Parts: sequence; C-alpha cells; structure tokens
Amino acid sequence: MVELITDGVHIHPAMVRFTFNTFGDDHVVLVADSMMACGLPDGAYSLGGQAVTVRGPRATLTEHPDTIAGSATCLFDCMRRAVLDMGVPLESAVRAASENPARCIGVDADYGSLAEGRIGNVILTDKDLNIQKVIRHGEVLN
Repeated sequence: MVELITDGVHIHPAMVRFTFNTFGDDHVVLVADSMMACGLPDGAYSLGGQAVTVRGPRATLTEHPDTIAGSATCLFDCMRRAVLDMGVPLESAVRAASENPARCIGVDADYGSLAEGRIGNVILTDKDLNIQKVIRHGEVLN
C-alpha cells in the first residue's frame, strides 16, 4: 500500500495523480498529518513542545517557517481535496479514505464499506462534497 497526504501542502497534485494511476485505487491509502489545530482557526499552537504556526492547511515550525510541522486538515478534507483540486476520481478517493485503510489495519470485516453486516458509518455530501449529514453506527449525528 502507498500512503498519501492530500492536504495540498505535502504532495504536489501531479504526484498524487501519478500515484493513483501507477498503483491503482485499491493500493492507495489517504492519511492526514493532522495536529491539534485541525479544525481550529489559523494561529499559534504547540506540537511536541515546539511552537507551530498554522495558516490554512499548513502548519510550520514558528522558528523555522520553511519546515512543515504537520497539517491542519482532517481526512475527509484530504479526500475532498484529492477529488476537487487534484483530479482523483471520487470513487478512487473514497476507497482510499475508507475501504483501503480498514483493510490495512484488519478491521475491514466491520468497517470501510457499506456491505451487508458492516457497521454503517456514512458521510452524506452535496455535489460539491460539502458535508450534509453524518451517520455513525446507524444514527444521524447532524
């Protein structure tokens, strides 16, 4: 399996497309290099005792602003960005964010797809991939 961080910071979109085309969507796993600032506003944070500055999805060491310290992007936003900004087909990106990681860690008997007997965790979106509803264990959360 090949792991990719598709936050728009770590890997160039052309390399993301190359990786999907080369390895196939059944061998790519999307991961997020998220730190505690994920989902929070831009600003000053800490990571492992080091000062970090977050601007958008990019987290850098405050004393060394050219050094990436992680990301402030959740996995769903990495999947969304792969589709909307990097040209990855929706089905491929969803598989790389759900089924493939579940298979990698051995929980695919319960998670990762909507097959019969599996736990029903679902994110419903509009056509622009904006979250409309989240269903966790069959219960609508929002």
